[in-house]
Amino acid sequence: MSQKDGALVSGIITENQTFFIKKIFPNPVKDIVTVDVNTVSSGNIQVSLYNILGTEVKKFEPIYLSQGEQQFQLDLSILKQGIYILKVNMSGQVFSQVVKKS
Repeated sequence: MSQKDGALVSGIITENQTFFIKKIFPNPVKDIVTVDVNTVSSGNIQVSLYNILGTEVKKFEPIYLSQGEQQFQLDLSILKQGIYILKVNMSGQVFSQVVKKS
């Protein structure tokens, strides 16, 4: 994974991966963050947000994604300014990304 223009950029899907996050933007975010993903198969993902102490501060409703590239948005407007960790889980595979709320 690498950083490009302030957005997360991941590599290609390997044989054991069910999905990967292409980018999360904008970051820092004011209210709405967009997550750009690519999935090998259709299914539900679970998204949670943690503060820097590791405490879960928001658990979003499961999101159904079809196979392929797509985006979904998350409303972070109720959160205070700060640094958070966004965790995305699909089929037991978890990706995490630091998100700054401004």
